[in-house]
Amino acid sequence: MKKTEIIKKNYEFKYFFKRGKYFSGKYIEIFIHYNKLKNNRLGIIVSKKVGNSVVRHRIRRIIKEAYTEIEEKIDSNINILICWKKKSEFNKGISYFDIKRDMIDIFRKVDVI
Repeated sequence: MKKTEIIKKNYEFKYFFKRGKYFSGKYIEIFIHYNKLKNNRLGIIVSKKVGNSVVRHRIRRIIKEAYTEIEEKIDSNINILICWKKKSEFNKGISYFDIKRDMIDIFRKVDVI
């Protein structure tokens, strides 16, 4: 199992917004930036405009779980920033499998998997 570090600092998020390459899916947006470290780094963003805190944390947990399942297939030395689209309403029948499929499709498009 790979070890992925979690991005928590505000300046790191801002840096990836500026320098990262943007890719969009149906439910999520991903910014990818290559680093010189041995490990991948992951950041997850869910805006406050998306539901209440319970909904936002549920979305974060689902994204994190989907990432951990496909983590072994992803190349190393990558900073990944996953943003939930504000237009996607979580309560409208979006499941874990939809999010995972969307994430895999984006990573294949980027040629990271």
